[in-house]
Amino acid sequence: MPQSVYIDNKPLPLEKDKAKRVYAPPRKSNSPQQSKHQRQFTHSDEEEELPPQQCQHMQFMDCDKPVGRVVFECWHCKQGIVGEFSGEPAMGEYKGRPSVIPAKVKCPNCGETGIILNAKEVLSTTAISSPWK
Repeated sequence: MPQSVYIDNKPLPLEKDKAKRVYAPPRKSNSPQQSKHQRQFTHSDEEEELPPQQCQHMQFMDCDKPVGRVVFECWHCKQGIVGEFSGEPAMGEYKGRPSVIPAKVKCPNCGETGIILNAKEVLSTTAISSPWK
């Protein structure tokens, strides 16, 4: 592969019939370099806290058995749910490449998708009081 030619850190123009990638040299920063060990983080009471992000509690059980269980909260209504699932994830194809087909678990309380599992099938769902409240 031919070497790129630079003049004053700028690549020379290419001829139209030649296709070649030209990579620019890395930019130099005007700020002084700091190593990861030299950074110091300070916490101030005046700093604004980030808003809380939505999270989902879940606990997987019996993963080594033919029928696994998962206890989780619905993503939408936070209802506690116990779900039973079985099988290895189903494989399909997406844009010509192998892909896992997820199993969507519907919440018995709100009817929305409460969680998406990488399992072949969902055997049952049971509403419970949330263990995380």
